[in-house]
Amino acid sequence: MLLRLLRWTGGLLFGLLVLGAIPIVYVETQCTAPPNGWQAAAPYRSVLPSDTGKRPEARTWLTYPEWYIVYSAESYGRYLAAGKPPSGFSYLRQIGGFWSGLCAVNRAAGSAEAGDAKVMLYTIGLSFTAEMAIKGAYENVFGRISEWIGGWKSANDRYSAEIWQRYGAFMHETPWYQFGFLDALKGLWRTESASAPYRNWERRLALSTEFGIKSAYGGAIGFASNNALGPAQLSVPLVLGGTPQAIAAADPRLKLNGLLPGGLAAVEAPRYAQLTDALVKLSATPVELFEIAGNDDVLLTVIAPDAAAVPQGSHGLFAEPLDDRPGWRRLGLAVKVPRLLATIREARAAGIEIEHVYDY
Repeated sequence: MLLRLLRWTGGLLFGLLVLGAIPIVYVETQCTAPPNGWQAAAPYRSVLPSDTGKRPEARTWLTYPEWYIVYSAESYGRYLAAGKPPSGFSYLRQIGGFWSGLCAVNRAAGSAEAGDAKVMLYTIGLSFTAEMAIKGAYENVFGRISEWIGGWKSANDRYSAEIWQRYGAFMHETPWYQFGFLDALKGLWRTESASAPYRNWERRLALSTEFGIKSAYGGAIGFASNNALGPAQLSVPLVLGGTPQAIAAADPRLKLNGLLPGGLAAVEAPRYAQLTDALVKLSATPVELFEIAGNDDVLLTVIAPDAAAVPQGSHGLFAEPLDDRPGWRRLGLAVKVPRLLATIREARAAGIEIEHVYDY
């Protein structure tokens, strides 16, 4: 009996290893050729006098899959906030979106050295896949039964929608593993619901399991990330063309580090969502942008109507339909850094929304 159990367990583990290896092998073997019509130019020589803050250019492409998880969490939060049942969410499409996006940006990264980043991406990709698969299976069996008995508008359903919306907003500035899932777990047990007691308790138990696992796993991922990639840098160097007065007037978050030959300025800017916001503001001024973190290529995503064309001066790497915005899609664009501000201006003038500039 024990031998049979060991064999069954070993077979299950082997099967999981094979399933986990499939997307990784696919990315490494089928997602290496450069995107059609685009190829990174020769290595760029930065004009910054110091290497401080410079980042490998491959990171701009390979940062996207992490942000895809942010967008997925936001989409889930909006879906729940709209009063829709958890069983109806597109869990499998989220998995496909992660790996197809990783495939596209891996093509752009090419043979650039990014081993540590790739290991981290595969780790979070497999964990995201497992999370979506398990969650989708649970919600479409036990969750659907619970919805049938008590609906999906209990106090803990509302609490879940609130937490996921907070989670999505949080990740725009801070890595996901720093989110307070333990506090979310404590708050879950303080909710009260006079109606649908069965549904409320089912949600409480299901969400307790999810928040508890995320709290423990997040701590492990945070430790691994800090060891593999180092502590997150909260600022990024830019090279701008413009007077110190014009730069300061464009956005006070841009801190002048020094003047460079040719009328250029070395500037420190905040990272993540704040960088995107600062660049959108810069696009409305005469200030010019020449490089970001020592690089001259960057990934930009925009939210565009299906009929909208890829903005001039950029190259489309991928397009993803949006479940929660029918008729719109996310476009991933490769843009030369000196062309970025003009691309932002032209896209906004065409009714296209700027989503994110991926700052390595």
